[in-house]
Amino acid sequence: MKRLVSEGSKDKPVIDFNNESGILFIGGSSLPENVLDVYMPVLEWLEEYIYNPNPSTTVEFFFEYLNTASSHMIMRLLKKCLEFKAVCNELKINWYYIAGDLDMRDFGLELLELTDFPINIISKDTHI
Repeated sequence: MKRLVSEGSKDKPVIDFNNESGILFIGGSSLPENVLDVYMPVLEWLEEYIYNPNPSTTVEFFFEYLNTASSHMIMRLLKKCLEFKAVCNELKINWYYIAGDLDMRDFGLELLELTDFPINIISKDTHI
């Protein structure tokens, strides 16, 4: 399985899903014209990862901006990542937000409420 990496742009997120380290990072800005073009490869990668995951997997979200379509896709990604509970010894999910960005903090808190999993909501002083 190959590492999934995308540098991102002003409207597409940075993606670095490293199967060897078990750190799956996605963040930045996400407001692509077609969310499926961006997120389907990510969902497909996660589908493959579940068959041979790193025993210690950490999923990190750190968004500065999400449009509505992207926020729906992030929920789908999160649900897929929660499936790793059954196959990983340790699963951590971190939702980072820039200190003072209450919208991103609140979205992370909303994800926490919608799942039965302890998502870590973490304030950071710096951008990605």
